[in-house]
Amino acid sequence: MAEIEIRMASMADIPLITKIDLDFESNYVWKSQMIDDLDSYTIVFQNIKLPKTVHVPFQGGGEEAIEKMVKRQEVIVAQYDNQVAGFVRLEQDENTNRILLKTGGVKPDYRRKGIGSALLKVIQENAVKVGIPRLVCTVQAKNDPAIHFLLSKGFQFCGYQDFYFQNMEIALFFAKNIR
Repeated sequence: MAEIEIRMASMADIPLITKIDLDFESNYVWKSQMIDDLDSYTIVFQNIKLPKTVHVPFQGGGEEAIEKMVKRQEVIVAQYDNQVAGFVRLEQDENTNRILLKTGGVKPDYRRKGIGSALLKVIQENAVKVGIPRLVCTVQAKNDPAIHFLLSKGFQFCGYQDFYFQNMEIALFFAKNIR
């Protein structure tokens, strides 16, 4: 079995990162329902099975955006079998002592090989080393595979934001305390 290496992205990684296909297929979507009564406001999320599998294009920036993120040292990559197989863009929120996992993923041919788990493990270990107690991840409401992955890693749903992504889709937030 090939070894997984996790490291900070370099400028040489930029073209490789931009070629990673982060589109996904989904059979489910999280649907929100808002109930506004006179003295209360309730939001309910339901995991709804879609009538057919949908292909969802990734909502990310181009090479210029990735270059800026790499220069700010916000991107870590996973190398597997001498290939950049995945990446995660991190953003540290100093005021609330959390690290935000903003975007990323693993190449389709390299999924289910432990690469996503290795990325999360390294992020979590580094956060603990510097005293950051919480990880928060942003996910599209249709990204059922990512949602199940995060739930399997101990993340819990903690909020949402309407019109968050370029396609105006809802962002779901999942968090994990890691003290």
